[in-house]
Amino acid sequence: MGEILKESITDNVSLYINKAETVIQNLDTKVDFIYMDPPYDTNRNFTLDSKNNQTGFSDKWGENEYESWLDDFVSNLKKILNKNGTIVIHISSENSFIIEKILRKNFKKIEKIYWKRCHGKNTVKKKCGAVIDILFAATNSNKRTFNQQYIPMEENSVWAFKNKDDVGYYSLGALKHDRTRKGNEFTIINKGIEYKNKYGWKLKEDIVKRLISENRIHFVPKSHNMYIKIYKHEHKGKPLSNLWTDIHSITRTSKDPRLYPTQKPQKLIERLIKIFTNENDTILDPVCGSGTTGFVADKLQRKCILIDINEEVLPIIKKRFTDKVYNI
Repeated sequence: MGEILKESITDNVSLYINKAETVIQNLDTKVDFIYMDPPYDTNRNFTLDSKNNQTGFSDKWGENEYESWLDDFVSNLKKILNKNGTIVIHISSENSFIIEKILRKNFKKIEKIYWKRCHGKNTVKKKCGAVIDILFAATNSNKRTFNQQYIPMEENSVWAFKNKDDVGYYSLGALKHDRTRKGNEFTIINKGIEYKNKYGWKLKEDIVKRLISENRIHFVPKSHNMYIKIYKHEHKGKPLSNLWTDIHSITRTSKDPRLYPTQKPQKLIERLIKIFTNENDTILDPVCGSGTTGFVADKLQRKCILIDINEEVLPIIKKRFTDKVYNI
């Protein structure tokens, strides 16, 4: 292609129109995080609707052409990724083999995140409905940026906050050790009842006594057991696992309008950005489509470089930043 077209969308977000490989070779900066939602080798053409074949892309490849392209692409992306950075490549589970193979050739550490993007479709008759995408998170660093995220507890979970005192509702956190290892050995006497455990306690005696003075210990006289009070209003939630079932794929709603054939939900991109970056970090999306990565990054005070080969995405992205329809 010819000249690289560059547009400054905001102070934080720049858009380049050209082949991603060409733009990357001309970038004079390194990035902290790369999110890439590439073609999946589906042998399909993707358009926004059946009447408009301009906004979209072709995902049809010759023999071994897709793997060769992707292999070169990932190698080039690796060169501009900071040493503590992470690249996330998004793919359907059915088409994940080639990407995993290429990432394992280029990176030491690969983590798989499984996103249940939708419910099973009733139109599928001769196979199980495809509902899972895989997000491959790859890095070469033991010190990569990683910020743990939490999701709300289910009302019927083991963490149900059923107990109540003057401070609020609370759940019970285990204090006693089991037989797998020895804990801190001491005895607490409360209201004439001894509390001791054969395998010891998880916390030291002075800490437990301080918690008792703060009314943060729940006593169970019948079993001679103690628990830490974990209050609902102080609880962060459940640490995020590698199975994400709480974010649904794009639907035709006004909250997160579908503007591009393979657009991903803002909440998904938000979660990835919060996990793998800090404020003022620089993000790259080398096949940006409708610009969701930049749109969310700007909201979260990150810098973002967007690249797409299709000039048709420019008005779509500009309109998003004008309308500011956020769903995060």
